[in-house]
Formats: sequence, structure tokens, C-alpha cells
Amino acid sequence: MASKLITTQELTGVRVLGGKNGTKRIGKVRRFVFHPKEKRCVGFIVKRPDLLWMFRRKDKFVSIEGYDIVDGRIVIRNVPEATDKAACKALGVNWDDCVLWVGLPVMCEDGTSFGTVGNVTFNRITGTIDSFDTDSGATANALLGKRTVPADLIKGFRRGMGVALAQVGDEGRATDDVVLGAMLVDDAAKDLVSEGGVAEKAGAATAVAVDKVQTTVDKAKPVVSEAARKTGEVVNKGAYATGKQIAATKGMFSGFKEEYDKARGTNEEPDDRALVASEESGSAAPAKPAPKKAAAKKPAPKKNMFSAFKEEYDKARHDD
Repeated sequence: MASKLITTQELTGVRVLGGKNGTKRIGKVRRFVFHPKEKRCVGFIVKRPDLLWMFRRKDKFVSIEGYDIVDGRIVIRNVPEATDKAACKALGVNWDDCVLWVGLPVMCEDGTSFGTVGNVTFNRITGTIDSFDTDSGATANALLGKRTVPADLIKGFRRGMGVALAQVGDEGRATDDVVLGAMLVDDAAKDLVSEGGVAEKAGAATAVAVDKVQTTVDKAKPVVSEAARKTGEVVNKGAYATGKQIAATKGMFSGFKEEYDKARGTNEEPDDRALVASEESGSAAPAKPAPKKAAAKKPAPKKNMFSAFKEEYDKARHDD
């Protein structure tokens, strides 16, 4: 047998049909109306579409006893006591005293607040309340979760505490009266466990995460140390080999310079000696431009120059 329980979230926004054949579009479910003293839903308000998108139509009240659900849509029964004033008379309630629970603050006698009334679960045939969920906003709900307050802990609507209510008169006409109101619950609601939040699991999750991280670090330490040692050895070997090659290269080219100068048959000038010393020490010393008369001299034969280069190259290679 299908459950008779339904929630306000399930019915909110559902399309409502009516008329003689139950096919005329009336509007969509907007809000739910509750008895002023009893824990019972007495019906809901249907928001009707504006006429020609310009003229607002009055909302329609549908009794809890004046509708059926057909193919996922609400169909208003074609009887007078199904809607508006006739429905209130048949239910034995005064429209001005009825309450819209959803959105009211939830409080204890001592002023402890649990957010506002969120999703209400009730019997779709009799309207009897089963429970409601507290709502503190999307972020707080995700972090702290929601409390589900059962009917036996709900004391009902209480005036004079909570927030200012938007009062409406007959058939939804607004009034200027300011009245405070809240949903009063038993102090035992403080002991209700929040469900669906991540905060209650944060401690355990953090402990597990820290343990996993620490274990991973401890296991990685020997590997990292071994890798560092091997890397250091490779770097040292590489640096030594590179330095040795650089030293050999420096000797090769300094020797080539000397042989080249001999082949040219020129004497070493002070600037030339500075250049050679700079090359051998590995520092870059600025050299003065060579005298113009040196450029005019006839270069040495290519044979002597390259033979000197080959000789120095062979010496450097044997040194390695």
C-alpha cells in the first residue's frame, strides 16, 4: 500500500488543474496553510498566472479535502467547499488565524533557535503533521546538517516571539498589523542529532587524513634519503668530470694561442699576456683593441697554424 505521507517540497511548484472536466489550468502550488492551534495542514495556496501578463490574479486556497493527485498533477474537485471561503467554512477555520509554517523560526521556550521550518511531512489526506526539518540556509545545512523534529516535540505556533509576520486578511489581502510569531518546540529538540552535515564527521576524517599523511611521509623518508645520496654522488662525479674537461680545454686553447703567436712570428704584447692569463684563470678581463699596425702584418701560413692546433689537441686528449 502506498504511503499517504507527502512533503511540502514534493508539492511545491506542482501544476494545479480544475474546472468541470479537471483540465483547466489554474496555476501552481505556492505555499501551505496550517491550522492555528492543531498540528495539521489545512490546505495550500495556488499562485495563478497573471492575466495577459499584466493584471495580477488573486491566489486561490485549496482545502486539504478538496483535491486529488492524478498523473503527478493536482486536480481540484469540482465542489464549492474545495476552495476559498467555502473551504474554510467546511474545515471550521478562520482564514485570518491560519499560519504559514514554512519559513518561521524554530525556537525553545528559553529562546534557543534551530533555524527555520523547512520541509514539512504530513498526511496528504487528513493533513496531520508527521515531522518537519529545520533549515539554516544551504551553507549551514551542508556543514551542520538538519534536525528532523517529530510531531510529538512540536508544541505549535506561538505569538509574541520570533520574527514579524507578514499578515494577510481574507483571500490573501495584505494588512498593516505587525505580529511576532515562531514555531515552539520542546526542549528535547536540543538533543536531536543533526543529519546530513559534514561537521560531525570532520574529526574522524581529519584524524584518518593526518594518519595517512604521516604514514606516507615516514615511508617516503628512506627513499628520499637514498635518492638524495645517489643524486649527490652523481652531481659530484659530474662536477669533477666537467671541471677536468674545462681545465683540459683551457690548457688546449692557451697552448694553441702560444703556438699561433709563434707561427705568426710576433712578440707577445702586455695585452696578449693579460688575455692568456684571463683565459687560464677562467675570468673575463676586458681587452684593449689591438694596434692598427698589427692588423696590417701578414698572417702566418695556414699550415703552421693548424699543425700547432693539432699538436696541442693531441696533448690535451692524452692528458684525459
